[in-house]
Amino acid sequence: MLKELWNWAFGPDAEARRLSRDAAYIVHSLTEEHYGPIRAEVAADLRKDIDYVMETFVRKDNSYGHRRAQDHLSRLHSEARRRRDQRALTSLTLTIIYVRAHRLGLPGDSARNAIDGFLADWTQGEPDRSGVLPPDRR
Repeated sequence: MLKELWNWAFGPDAEARRLSRDAAYIVHSLTEEHYGPIRAEVAADLRKDIDYVMETFVRKDNSYGHRRAQDHLSRLHSEARRRRDQRALTSLTLTIIYVRAHRLGLPGDSARNAIDGFLADWTQGEPDRSGVLPPDRR
């Protein structure tokens, strides 16, 4: 019982709840009116970011891939914060949440489903520009 309580408060279940809450909040914020102009651009960047990170880091090296992906995304996130690029910050934050939820597996499915739902709504009709090339950050 003590282990269950510990995992509920600090373990993977707690992280999964936090990721799910954060993903839902960001996706809800993107559907609000003030994010209207960048919503589709964020979705396109997010799809490219997720595809690039999963192909380059996670699928090639399952043992250290998640850690390398998070380090790479953290560097890009810091650069976007310095540039005050809201579009890049939002897409990178959602990508970080997606990678962490992917690492958790089944408990992180709700966060990944929220992000996948946003992508399904806002990338319809977009050409598939995914691949192993890094996303353009201009």
